[in-house]
Amino acid sequence: MATCGLWPTHRGVIAVVVDDDGMARGSTRVAARTAEAYWALLADVEAHEGLDCRFVMTDDTLATEPRLANLAVHRGAHVLVVSRSILDGLRVLAGASRAPPKRLALLLARLPLCPPLTKLLTPLRLQLELL
Repeated sequence: MATCGLWPTHRGVIAVVVDDDGMARGSTRVAARTAEAYWALLADVEAHEGLDCRFVMTDDTLATEPRLANLAVHRGAHVLVVSRSILDGLRVLAGASRAPPKRLALLLARLPLCPPLTKLLTPLRLQLELL
């Protein structure tokens, strides 16, 4: 099952997809911060990687880009969220504290492939709006 790491930048959100072995697949995708661009990004990833592709983001990305997560969940995608503090700790351990955004998206995409780290990922559920 493919996994897509999502990392925000000043230009938008970078998406990097990995396969079951953690190898990057396809090209890096970038979406501007609009609902239309997010929808196109999700559709492109799902068209090339399948509808069972998982998306991984940090909790601060979820807070600053809720439209992206909401669109993914509404499309039926599996969205996993990890604490930014945990990711920052992993960046230090990996010697990637100053890594470019593409490498950070790649690191996020690989988190579900490491069994001890999967318990640190929280699935995002569809929340119904109250009237």
